[in-house]
Amino acid sequence: MHNRNITVYSFNCRSVKSSLTEIHDMCEQCDVLLLQEHWLLPSETSMLSTIHKEFVAVGHSAVDLNSDILIERPYGGTAILY
Repeated sequence: MHNRNITVYSFNCRSVKSSLTEIHDMCEQCDVLLLQEHWLLPSETSMLSTIHKEFVAVGHSAVDLNSDILIERPYGGTAILY
């Protein structure tokens, strides 16, 4: 049996859309990337799996779409890229 270290990074990206280059570069260096503050709407979280060809992602938006009007920028959100 081989021992293999798993590298985990955590990044508060304060908008995944403005941090795509940094996130892609981190994926090149780690096995798992934890993101906070991605600021995506629920309908946008699927784009997380397109950031790096060797990573898939799961994400949760912090935006509550129960009201008919989105008043503020969608702060928050978490994701795991692996």
